[in-house]
Amino acid sequence: MTDNARKSPAGNMATGTLKLIALVFMFIDHSGKVLFEDMAEMRTLGRIAFPLYVWCMVVGFYRTRNVTRYLMRVLLVGLVSQPLYLFALNKEVHIGVLMEQTFLPLAGGFTWDGLWQVLYTVFIEKPNIFLTLLLGLIALCAVRDKDWLRKVWLPGIFVLGMTVLALIHDKKIDPIVQKISAPFSGGFSFGALLQSVRIIFWDTPNYFFVIFLVISVIWGFSGKNRGPGQVWGPVVMILLATVLKADYGWRGVLFILFLYAAQGSRPGIAAVMVSFMLFWGARNTLEDKLFGLKFRFTLLPDSISMPIQTLFRQRAETYSLAGLPLILIPFPFVLTLPSWTSWLLCPAYPGYPQIPMDIRLPKWLGYLLYPGHLVLLIVLKIVQFGWFA
Repeated sequence: MTDNARKSPAGNMATGTLKLIALVFMFIDHSGKVLFEDMAEMRTLGRIAFPLYVWCMVVGFYRTRNVTRYLMRVLLVGLVSQPLYLFALNKEVHIGVLMEQTFLPLAGGFTWDGLWQVLYTVFIEKPNIFLTLLLGLIALCAVRDKDWLRKVWLPGIFVLGMTVLALIHDKKIDPIVQKISAPFSGGFSFGALLQSVRIIFWDTPNYFFVIFLVISVIWGFSGKNRGPGQVWGPVVMILLATVLKADYGWRGVLFILFLYAAQGSRPGIAAVMVSFMLFWGARNTLEDKLFGLKFRFTLLPDSISMPIQTLFRQRAETYSLAGLPLILIPFPFVLTLPSWTSWLLCPAYPGYPQIPMDIRLPKWLGYLLYPGHLVLLIVLKIVQFGWFA
């Protein structure tokens, strides 16, 4: 690793407070998805949550004394949250209807095939954000430790098992093998070999440019005593994020790696955030409205309109940059307000009001925030839409 990766995180270490702030923005995001679909700005504001959670995980990875326990907690919370995630954020807003659809394969009686269909729908089809965090943590373990398999064997087996089950269920393995081997149907030839290589490396979707990018980056900051696992470990996690359709996909795992690499330098953190989020947001559809205001980009010269258009991409991750000051600027333990604010807040007790900024959450509470907000969303969906249609 480079000096930046060896140093303690240079940004805000008040992870308890950051988790609460991220929770607020995540709840706004998810509310905009299921409760207020006409308010796209709510989803835009929610983009701030992910980098805050990733930064908290980078700090937690630096602080933890037992990486295996850390991974087990992330895995356990992800498993507990997955059914709640399915019911809270599914497009079908009626919980009763959604439950009937989920357990329909078992409606005619118990069968192993029906049980498998239910388990696949609940746990594999649409994984929550904790799968992305788990893959990112395993990738960080691979970068930091040459013998990473020994420390992450259980979550590693779990992720690989989910991958195999997902591939088998979707029948994705056979078509890929058939496509690659098709040029050899008439026998071996160098032309067939070149055709197979072209299919692997050039046909879309193509993730090999990401693999080479990761290899070059990790090789640069993994240190002199690097091992092969420090390179292929993160590469495998990025591919698994794509195969398992993890939330934020391979970009989420790659962002975790980059932020970890730059953790010891504030300019490095800022550079990673700005460059990565501009790249991420530029892939979305252009939206010419924001909070009801319409903009005409054609009135501006290209040198000015192009950067501005990046900010107006629909649900653009570029808006995640609003959370950059929260990551870079350390919070004081207590924020002392001017005396005049006491007359506004509580005139009966004049003085200097103090607001705790470095909130220390119990470990169990920090992990319960995510499934807790999903439970709240489910309750709100039932109140707003009813149990059945």
